Formats: sequence, C-alpha cells, structure tokens
Amino acid sequence: MDEKIEITQEQLAKVFTEWERRYREEPEASQSEAEKLLHETPETYGEACAPYFVFILKEMNGVA
Repeated sequence: MDEKIEITQEQLAKVFTEWERRYREEPEASQSEAEKLLHETPETYGEACAPYFVFILKEMNGVA
C-alpha cells in the first residue's frame, strides 16, 4: 500500500523511540520481524519497514 501520511519530525522521533522500546522489552517478538527483513537489501529495507512504522504511529495516535 502506498498510503500518504503527514508526520512531523517530533512524531517520527517518537515512532523510532517506540520501535526501540518494543525491541528492548520483547527482543524475541522483534526478532521475528527482523528475520523477515533479513531478506531485504539496503535498497528495499526502508520500503519493507515503512508499513510497520506507520502501524506504530497509528497505534500511538489511537487509530489502529
């Protein structure tokens, strides 16, 4: 999906912080996501991660 969203730098920083918090608190759960991304190349990694980051943003905003 190519969903267009608007995000501030502050919101983006909070999403990265939340992503890191989730990884530290539940590394096993995060590992399964990471294993999927190991098949990505540096050129496709961001595209593969973006939907998850949008999901985190929506959760933080009470939308998901």
